[in-house]
Amino acid sequence: MAIANALAFLLYLSCSVILIRRFVQPSQATSITFPIGIATIMALLFHGVDIFFTMQHAGGWDLGLFTSLSIATWLMALITFVIGSKSPKAHPGMLIYPLVAFSLVMKTQLPSSQATSLPDPALEWHILLSLAAYSLFTLAAIQAVVLAIQNQQLRQRHVAGLIRKLPPLQTMETSLFQLITVGFILLTAGLLAGIFFIENIFAQHLVHKTILSIISWCVFATLLWGRQRYGWRGNTAIKWTLIGFIFLAFAYLGSKLVLEFLLSTA
Repeated sequence: MAIANALAFLLYLSCSVILIRRFVQPSQATSITFPIGIATIMALLFHGVDIFFTMQHAGGWDLGLFTSLSIATWLMALITFVIGSKSPKAHPGMLIYPLVAFSLVMKTQLPSSQATSLPDPALEWHILLSLAAYSLFTLAAIQAVVLAIQNQQLRQRHVAGLIRKLPPLQTMETSLFQLITVGFILLTAGLLAGIFFIENIFAQHLVHKTILSIISWCVFATLLWGRQRYGWRGNTAIKWTLIGFIFLAFAYLGSKLVLEFLLSTA
């Protein structure tokens, strides 16, 4: 639905603009009466309606690249809304909502058309868990990049700009590992669901996705073990987070890009 897509786009952008203004000029925050919470809920609602009608496809469900990306960004926006309600001063929606809005534009300009039939309803759990895990790890990767900039400026003893207004480094790291921990649990559940409910998870069209997902799982498992055993933090945690996310991004988005666009046009 084009109307729902456009309304969600406008609401996400409006929320991000107001959040950035509140962050940059907190002294003027009281003069801003724009209801961020209600607007975000409405954006999520319109976004969800757009996804629902887009997914309905003749002969099955549209689970192509851009529809899946839209679902993942909807989950990112929902998680961001929950996190932001607990830390309104440094609301992550400043960074996330513009990305979600951009994904809505991509979905409109490059619509997906792949219809997929799900023979087993249990596969829906595999897909949902995988998308939820990907959403959390995307947020973790963005958090890691911000943390890297913050860490570098602290080392140089020159904290400037918006970084100066962020929460303390320890708080940022704690938030990062909370995202990774929940994402790891969901990724584990998603992989187990795939093993149990997909007949041949190592089939030719799935093998690269499966192997890359397992590698990503191993990377994040090692990171969490290193955090627990040796107290890994700082640049070590940042590097492992980004490496794990890259493998996961190639596993999901890379495989869909190859299957839906490169191979289909070959």
